[in-house]
Amino acid sequence: MVVVQGYVKIKVIKGTDLVVRDLFRSDPYVKLSIGEHEAKTRVIRNDLNPTWNEELVLAVPDPPLPLKLFVFDKDIFKADDKMGDAEIDLRTLISAAKLSAGLVFQEGMNVRKIVATPENYFAKDSVIKFRDAHIVQELTINLQHVEKGQIELELRWEPCNP
Repeated sequence: MVVVQGYVKIKVIKGTDLVVRDLFRSDPYVKLSIGEHEAKTRVIRNDLNPTWNEELVLAVPDPPLPLKLFVFDKDIFKADDKMGDAEIDLRTLISAAKLSAGLVFQEGMNVRKIVATPENYFAKDSVIKFRDAHIVQELTINLQHVEKGQIELELRWEPCNP
């Protein structure tokens, strides 16, 4: 039996400089998964710099599995083309939320900074901050297994027992 320790609310903000997978364009969407659970954004037609601003929610088991992100080009008459992927370790976000439980923070206060490295796929340093009474991580991910492209996300931790 899988024990759920909480939920991560993922705001898929935008993609930047995504690859062309059709003749001159792509119709991108993002698929997210944690273990068996999946969610995806809507398709944005003819756009290599799409703005989704969509919030998706996935359950996080205990112990936490990574958040897997896949970008696809939607096709009608053939299988969707891969436009890159990445994997995000949720343990830093969860530990920051647990350590800050019961503490008083000022709105917008930075709780932790994660330096971008080739191992974490961050395009720039990621910040975990206190916003709207929640712990939120802002990050921009370099897509892997593809020539170029980035996805900007915001992760918000929601424990099962606040």
